[in-house]
Amino acid sequence: MKPDEIASLILAEGEKLGASDASAIVIEERKRMLRFSNSSVTVLQAWNTITPLIYLSIGSRRGGCSIEEPTPEAIKSTLEILAKTMRHMKLGDVESRLPKGPFTYHAVEGNYDPRVSSSEDKLTAVVQTSIDSALSAGAKRVSGVLVATESNRLVRTSAENEGRERGTRLELTVRAFVDDDSSGQGVSCSTTFDHFNPELAGIEAGETAKLAAGPVEGKEGVYQAILGPSVMANLLNTTAASASAYMVEIGMSYFTDKLGQSVASNRLTLRDDQQFPGGPGSHAFDDEGFPTKPTTIVENGILKTLLHSSYTAKKFNADLTGHGYYSGSYGIVPSPSNLTVEPGDYSKDELFEEVEDGVYITNNWYTRFQNYQTGDFSTICRDGIFRIMNGEITQSLRGLRISDNMLRILRSVKALSEERSWIKWWEVDTPILLSHFLVDQVRITKSTS
Repeated sequence: MKPDEIASLILAEGEKLGASDASAIVIEERKRMLRFSNSSVTVLQAWNTITPLIYLSIGSRRGGCSIEEPTPEAIKSTLEILAKTMRHMKLGDVESRLPKGPFTYHAVEGNYDPRVSSSEDKLTAVVQTSIDSALSAGAKRVSGVLVATESNRLVRTSAENEGRERGTRLELTVRAFVDDDSSGQGVSCSTTFDHFNPELAGIEAGETAKLAAGPVEGKEGVYQAILGPSVMANLLNTTAASASAYMVEIGMSYFTDKLGQSVASNRLTLRDDQQFPGGPGSHAFDDEGFPTKPTTIVENGILKTLLHSSYTAKKFNADLTGHGYYSGSYGIVPSPSNLTVEPGDYSKDELFEEVEDGVYITNNWYTRFQNYQTGDFSTICRDGIFRIMNGEITQSLRGLRISDNMLRILRSVKALSEERSWIKWWEVDTPILLSHFLVDQVRITKSTS
């Protein structure tokens, strides 16, 4: 079936089943993935998919599902099961309706490059460039993955909204190794080849791995810390998620009852700019068919806005923000899409000069919250970890984690660098454009007990 046929069938069947509202989101993707290890390409995979994402509301009940093989029979039977299941669900607190259209959408510039899907040879050359750059920077072996995606997205709703957009995305993650204990990571993420930089990603990974050689066990303590873009991208993803009114509603946000209050240093301004030209997560409309716009979440440390879908806007008596996105069985919930952080006024070298006794953490993974409402969390430091004394890196470290509180981290941001980069990899779900951060008094513990 073609996307238009799928969307029309979903809405027709939803109406037959008594749905108050329905949204059909049909994602058509052509994706290719190149994996490389031991400095050579080892796997090349390609697949084409058409995936319908379905949202229904029946009175105050809401639900969603997806279909892997969208045949007419599968769509009809799946919708019947969804509607039947929803009628046994607990009633929602409010009965909301999808935003009434039609709306006018403004296409996001710079989000499509036909070259992304035109040549596998070009993708192989990209990988080779990153490998060669990492080796030249000091790595002994290199691994990683490149994913190239071309997508077409159709959103059609029972509220007379219809939007179409196409886009491309390149996501490269490079891991460089000097030995098993000395590694570095570089990433590059872009919608076009014009702003894609595999060479820089390789250099960053290789230089970090070389600098990380000969690590010693780090010591627990409270340190000034320079947190690299990959670290802060991961942490600020939780900040944006906490700004979802849905997460506030279900008690998984550290921003509950803090709207309009100071939640961070006045040096931090965080936006979800879905109209950012060339933004890897930019969209002209959300999955409710509502037009997107730049939304300031935190401005100079003040929590300015929660992100809303039609349901949370009704419940919170707030305006729609254009953040209603499909989220599995939850249906549509407010979610961030394309984050940006205002740059600082320091160079990276000047940030180091501010540190008398501290650490530089380049990457992290396995971020876990002990308490979502208070913001208590821990995350394991990965790849290059370094001791800084009097503005200079003096030692490579290993075996550390950050064990702290997100609100305290946000309020302790002392400075940001001018230079920003896009970060998107499997520990960073929502792409984000940001800098290096200098944070005061970060609590560091051992990664193993």
